[in-house]
Amino acid sequence: MSSNSSSKTQEDLKQIIQVYLGSCIASGVFLVVITLVTALGNGLLLFAIWKDPFKTFRTPNIFFVIGLAVADFLTGITVCPLTAFQDIGLYISVKRRDSSIIPSVQKAGHVAHIISAATMNSSYIILLLFTLSQFIAINFPFKQKVLVTKSRVIVSVILAWVYAVMFAILSASGVAETAFLKMDLYFHTTGSLLLLTIGYFCLYRAFKSQMKQLQFLKANETLGKQQSIQSRRNRRERQFTIVNLLLLTFVLSCTLPVTVFFYLQYHWKDLTRLELLRLHLAGLFSIDVLFLKFALDPLIYAWRLAQYRRALKSFLVCRRQRIHIDGVISLSLDNRTLASPRMRVRFSRGGVELARV
Repeated sequence: MSSNSSSKTQEDLKQIIQVYLGSCIASGVFLVVITLVTALGNGLLLFAIWKDPFKTFRTPNIFFVIGLAVADFLTGITVCPLTAFQDIGLYISVKRRDSSIIPSVQKAGHVAHIISAATMNSSYIILLLFTLSQFIAINFPFKQKVLVTKSRVIVSVILAWVYAVMFAILSASGVAETAFLKMDLYFHTTGSLLLLTIGYFCLYRAFKSQMKQLQFLKANETLGKQQSIQSRRNRRERQFTIVNLLLLTFVLSCTLPVTVFFYLQYHWKDLTRLELLRLHLAGLFSIDVLFLKFALDPLIYAWRLAQYRRALKSFLVCRRQRIHIDGVISLSLDNRTLASPRMRVRFSRGGVELARV
């Protein structure tokens, strides 16, 4: 009886190892795609804000968007490729039975943890500040211009980055990696999730109350002018509020699975080898879900912010028109040269004079 149970356990172990290795290579390929999508999406967002052809990205809240886009962009071009290398390297080392790759895989994982502590924590803090700003805009609209200014937003975003970077340096300064990861899990990931959840419900209630007031003003014909003025004043803030709520939804949905995984990893003791492999398999998928958040953020801006779509469309259309005009001019000059090779145009004060060479 015990021999049959032992053989079944060995078969299950071999099967889960094969599934785990296949998931490693699939995760690596997936993260390579996520790297390209994240870099391209957030790069276009930052480029559109920098060009700003219609001068619409001049509100203080846009600096929260810039801070989030920079964090997502840096995560996409650094942490995602390092994690992909870690997954693919682990697959290759097991398949080839080559342990020489393991040190490089471990080094990549350590560097990814340090960088992610800076980029992801700054992203959580900036999103929390963004939520606070939108809550003030809805509940205290007349105090918003005093409380939420351009200089204060810039300073708060910079301080968020400074704090996140200083915390990430702790790991490189000799602090044990396990202790560092536990501190990050308890204080930043868990704390951010709790605060962002509270901020989500507070902001959603305030936004719902504001929408009810606007519907009442719209239904009341005698307050039509007031509704029109208030609508023009708050239209942009409503757009940012919806973006904020969507960002909160994505960050909560994508961060919760990996948070549960790390809690199980640190506190679930006396695991069998089969249970440990199943746990790491779940962790592999939860980390992929986390990185999906950084690729989806630019799509939220493109979906909900009309000024971003207009800026991006303006750049693409103008570029296409410049290429078309340059082609027409080049073709016209080539045709003129072929049609009259011995003619030249001579400009004078009296006009244009054709003369033979």
